[in-house]
Amino acid sequence: MATAKTTTGSAKATARKAAPKRASAKPALAKKTPAKKTPAKKTVAKKTVAKKTVARKAAPRKAAAKKAGPEKATTSAQPSRPRAVAQPVIRRIWPLEMDALRRHLCRLSREDRVLRFGRPVTNRFIQTYVDRLDWFRDIVIGAVIDGEIKATGILTPIGWRLPLEGSAAVAVEADLQGFGLGSELTKRMLTIGRNRFMSRIYMLCLVKNERMYRIAEKFGGEVDRFRDETVEAQFDLSRPTPGTIATEAVSEGLALGRTVIGRVPVLGALTNGRHAA
Repeated sequence: MATAKTTTGSAKATARKAAPKRASAKPALAKKTPAKKTPAKKTVAKKTVAKKTVARKAAPRKAAAKKAGPEKATTSAQPSRPRAVAQPVIRRIWPLEMDALRRHLCRLSREDRVLRFGRPVTNRFIQTYVDRLDWFRDIVIGAVIDGEIKATGILTPIGWRLPLEGSAAVAVEADLQGFGLGSELTKRMLTIGRNRFMSRIYMLCLVKNERMYRIAEKFGGEVDRFRDETVEAQFDLSRPTPGTIATEAVSEGLALGRTVIGRVPVLGALTNGRHAA
């Protein structure tokens, strides 16, 4: 019995001595396992933070690209080049070209028709207007490209006694606006009216027609504004001189020669010009 008690006592003593060792071993294992996992978590967290910062920086660029649209993207990639057009032949328009004149006026947009006639008009109105032109008194000047009239200026005498007065109107199609054709046609009409002993030429337009103001200022016209949103420009003319008569004759002769020669090549004088009305 004594031996059994002694063996059990020794077993208990050994168990008591081993218990602290096991307890100390468990915390060590618990400490070692988190120490191995914590660096991996930190690196993953750093990567996620870096991705978020990159996404935040790229978000404004994507939003700006969406707002810009495909047109701005293409323009930024490819720089815009100045467009070149064939230089028109500015000459007198004759009764045989009535159909070309109708086509030209019918090609005007709704806004350009309002600026030309003071109100929106139909194609039938334009046909009637061309049919009623007095080709013996009215002077029609046009800018012709490849046989098609692209811009016109019509000068109508007022009265029959000297000194005469006249009314002028200009119309330029949309694809040739901004190249100075309106100014050139007005200049030709002022020279022709001066050679026809006209003392004054009137041009009526709407208030929103800013090109009219620039043309009037360019040639020294006086602008008067009325209550019905119309503007009248008055050009006072002096008597004709040999120089003005020669200018008209030379310009008509050159226009006739260019018409006979045929197609005019593309010139740089009318390349993306914004200098004139």
